[in-house]
Amino acid sequence: MADYTKIIELYTELAQSPNRDFGWDKGLENALAHGYKQEWIDKIPSKAWEFCAAVGNPFTNAEIKKGDTVLDLGCGAGVDLLIASLLVGERGKVFGVDITPKMVEIATLHAKEINAENVKILQSNFDDINLEDESVDVVISNGAINLTSCKESVFAEIYRVLKPNGKIFFADMIDISMDEENCCLVEENSCCDTSKKDWANCVAGTMRESELIELIQKAGFKDVACTGHTHYTTAETTKGATFMATKIPLQELRREHWDNIFKSADYTQVLWHQTSPQKSLELIKKYTKSDANIIDVGCGASHLVDNLINDGYKNITLLDTSKTSLDIVQSRIDSDDIKFECNDILNFKTDKKVDIWHDRAVFHFLLNKKDRIKYFEVLSDSLKDKGVAIISTFRVDGPLSCAGLDIVQYNHSGMLSELTDELELIDSEEYLHITPKQSEQKYIYFIIKKR
Repeated sequence: MADYTKIIELYTELAQSPNRDFGWDKGLENALAHGYKQEWIDKIPSKAWEFCAAVGNPFTNAEIKKGDTVLDLGCGAGVDLLIASLLVGERGKVFGVDITPKMVEIATLHAKEINAENVKILQSNFDDINLEDESVDVVISNGAINLTSCKESVFAEIYRVLKPNGKIFFADMIDISMDEENCCLVEENSCCDTSKKDWANCVAGTMRESELIELIQKAGFKDVACTGHTHYTTAETTKGATFMATKIPLQELRREHWDNIFKSADYTQVLWHQTSPQKSLELIKKYTKSDANIIDVGCGASHLVDNLINDGYKNITLLDTSKTSLDIVQSRIDSDDIKFECNDILNFKTDKKVDIWHDRAVFHFLLNKKDRIKYFEVLSDSLKDKGVAIISTFRVDGPLSCAGLDIVQYNHSGMLSELTDELELIDSEEYLHITPKQSEQKYIYFIIKKR
């Protein structure tokens, strides 16, 4: 586990004494060795370069345009921060984040020296940044991510703040030791002895190149690549490297996730499956007649549509992001009256307004406020005036996740806080679902009417 107190102590000392020998390369000579451009050197305060302990050059492959918004994780004294400021121009924005107060102070001073009004610096951990969802075009970092003990949380936060198809370019230390039995030896007096759990010097937190790439891919990124190794080292077991990756839009991730589930699992045995969806049927019948237009969003391979057809309903649209799940339903049902729509809920549009919007368990997967706002925009645009939405979610004392994904739990007041003025919450009802494994899941149904 990283000792952040030690890390802050070390980088406070660097901030106060940049010319001291810390056991690793730094300064202007180090920056030049990484290929930092002369035009940057000329425009950035000379004193700032004294602090530059760059592991590599994240700008070598970076795609940063005028007007972009850039986030620098672990901005330190601000060298990369100010380069990004020059690249994005007056119309762009650059946010710097660092956990060391003294570094934040010095980076702020350096930004003021060149009148970089497009720069804002935040003191923060890397996994809880005060920036809006999908507000950043590019994330850069240089020798900082390895200072964190839970890199999964850091890349999840990077994913959150990046816009769809946004990019990350970073340099960091990697572990180049061999298998444990053939592991390289570290000098007994090395300042970076891994036996001492040396997190502050980017030793104990390093990962092998392949492991780091796999971790980034699991966080929702594509085109993940190590773009090169650098001269930088902090121990015999470490080496600098540069990386790049592109954020996969959340809607693509959702499609892949649910397609994989329906391809690999017996849908009748997944925990959310209902052989007989009685509660949904009961509520649909309560609020409409058999000639109504109904949409079942996130239908999966549910048997709801089978039951509706048996009860005389015909005008039914089935919407799901997974084509595999829709194919399963289509193989069960032979009816020209049923419309199959393969689409993400946030992209759905229809000219044919519906009387009933049914969602048994989609809304609670929307973790970002922006996505929840968009969901209700789509819902409102799809519903007729006085139409009814039946939405079911896990309730506040229910599960925290489903199908390997986190969810948001709801109660009456929680759902009420999500609604726009044109939508009225008219009722809610708790429901206990017995899974195919005979376990219990606590749901809550909400009845919402369009004014």
